[in-house]
Amino acid sequence: MFREGPNDVHLHDLRAGVQVIAGTVLGHVAAAGAGGEPSMVFQIRPTGARAPLIDPKPILDGWVQLENSSVFRAKGQSPFAAGAPSAGQVLLESKEQLQRQVLANPDIEIYPCGRQDIETDQIDRRVLATLEFLAVSGLKPTVSALKCGHSLETAEGNVSEHASGDAVDISAIDGVPIAGHQGPGSITDTTIRKLLTLQGSMKPHQIISLTSYPGADNTIAKADHFDHIHIGFLPAGAVTASLAGSLSSAITPSQWIKLIARLGEIPDPTVASARSAAAIPAPAARAGGGKG
Repeated sequence: MFREGPNDVHLHDLRAGVQVIAGTVLGHVAAAGAGGEPSMVFQIRPTGARAPLIDPKPILDGWVQLENSSVFRAKGQSPFAAGAPSAGQVLLESKEQLQRQVLANPDIEIYPCGRQDIETDQIDRRVLATLEFLAVSGLKPTVSALKCGHSLETAEGNVSEHASGDAVDISAIDGVPIAGHQGPGSITDTTIRKLLTLQGSMKPHQIISLTSYPGADNTIAKADHFDHIHIGFLPAGAVTASLAGSLSSAITPSQWIKLIARLGEIPDPTVASARSAAAIPAPAARAGGGKG
């Protein structure tokens, strides 16, 4: 599935190694022929060196249970085949897809010189994914600095992450300026807490504002960031090297086989579809547009 903007979707031929988002049609099984009933073998290869092909049924069964439980979404809303990409889908998209989406997204405001940075392929994929991630999460960013127009060095004399296209500065969210709107409960606080949900290769190296957050090693407080949020990433090569160590410690092929066999032995839990007797009613939304 290839997206040309927020809502236009086109299908391309599947090839080995491509990442697909939820709802993508992988193929069709042919009609029955002289050779008997058609069939399809579906297996998963976990990450890590020498990982074996494993039976996906225990994992798929878990997905079905999550779907039935409505734990991670509103009841009655399907996570599949969405008209526009979800926050999770955005993080899987290619750089080319993200470039088109960010430039076409009316919820992302970018200064002219910054748009040229994106059009000329100078901005890292993670920066583009972060902007789209914020937009689809309901936080409409105004971009004040990408590569163009930013100084080569920081105030401390270090080479800026902007210089390599690995950073973005955001001066407003939903039209509310960062200046004068920082601190607990502010739009800046909401945005940073959303950014802190990004993990793995998508975890920013630096999130700089007026506040640092306990337990978040990538948040930094600086007085000169009173009017913007700086979101920066390590160079892609450094991220690849750091992830290599974690992948090298993956479980062995024989351990994978034992793990999947054990998962297959665990009975599926009974998932309640009705409200629990212990549930506490949520208070009604306050007048003035508040959300429950």
